[in-house]
Amino acid sequence: MTAIASSHPAAGDTPAPAAFRAVQVLEYLGARSEPATLTDIAIGLGIAKSSASNLVTTLEAAHMLRRSGRRWMLGYKVLELGQSMLASTTLVGEFRRITDALPTLQNDTALLATLDGMEVIYLARHDGRQPIRLASDIGRRMPASVTALGKAMLASLPPDELDARLSGVDALPRPTKRAPRNVAELRRELTQVRLRGFAIDDEQNTIGVTCFAVPVPTTGEPIAVSTTLLTQRVRLELRERLIADLTSLARQLSPIAER
Repeated sequence: MTAIASSHPAAGDTPAPAAFRAVQVLEYLGARSEPATLTDIAIGLGIAKSSASNLVTTLEAAHMLRRSGRRWMLGYKVLELGQSMLASTTLVGEFRRITDALPTLQNDTALLATLDGMEVIYLARHDGRQPIRLASDIGRRMPASVTALGKAMLASLPPDELDARLSGVDALPRPTKRAPRNVAELRRELTQVRLRGFAIDDEQNTIGVTCFAVPVPTTGEPIAVSTTLLTQRVRLELRERLIADLTSLARQLSPIAER
């Protein structure tokens, strides 16, 4: 394993190198799907094993990390801080309140997300009477090119910003054969999203699951809302009602997102 690549400045270039390294440890463990050994962390960050030991010991004392045998993982304090941040966000609170009042959307799974590069980050989730178990935990990242949320937000970007985000893309992830094969195909999909006003993930991410998404009108960071349902339930009438609710939700969230 090689040292992680990062767009951050080097630790030595920051006012508090130790604090910077501690954040790097959290980011490294957060990006992994399984706990890491001390050696993994040292190699992953490109630092001495003794330095890694000091960092994880300090973070463990602060409950930011927890240990299982000789392996380390994020601690519950990280979850508490994340939940506190989201709870204090007016946008998330309004998303939940408005979704609960929408006649059709309240019965299905709804998501609120933002865009980071070419990845979607889930900010909030509403589980209706027909919830679907998907990889949409709060804070989780997913490829924008195969999610309705991601395509809704990409399509809403100014042309120059979209070009900048796509310029460094060599290959697109393809969880299923229905996903776009290249950037040219993705661009064609985004054109259709702009024309109809909403995005569709028709089993591009998960076979048997369909999603619809609408961008939240804002001049700030991209935001979008979506709904997820089993493909077998999709009918024209239901689709139109869900998109109407998503459009209403997006419009009501717009002034809050602009604050």
